[in-house]
Amino acid sequence: MAQPYKPKRRRPSGPNKNQKKVQRDQEASDQTRAAGLLSQVFPSVEKLTVHLDFLTPQQHLMDQQKRVFTPADVCDFSVPCPGRCGHGSFNLSAKVKSVIDSRETRSEGNGTCMEPTFLGAKELCDFRLRCRIEVDYLPE
Repeated sequence: MAQPYKPKRRRPSGPNKNQKKVQRDQEASDQTRAAGLLSQVFPSVEKLTVHLDFLTPQQHLMDQQKRVFTPADVCDFSVPCPGRCGHGSFNLSAKVKSVIDSRETRSEGNGTCMEPTFLGAKELCDFRLRCRIEVDYLPE
């Protein structure tokens, strides 16, 4: 009597989801290390303070944060959006660079998260970030 045909199982050709997760985490840590220390990127800065206010689409204050950077800290100026999108972020590096390049001691700015609330949605997250940047420079 003949045995029934049983096809061979295929071996997975690429990394599985856990390996992909590890790769993403590794890339994120590499990117943080590549950003450099504050003393390397902005040698004239003694202290950098960033005040963050997160506002809902209805303009209600949801959260406040204060981030202080010293010369020994890593220059990571990305801020995750706490809104409905779940994956948006605000990148403050261009604003911080322009403030330091013009040697301002205080500056204010704001931004809006333009990520969709969920995949395929037309409605945007619309969370707002209001930030105040204060810079203390080293004496010349």
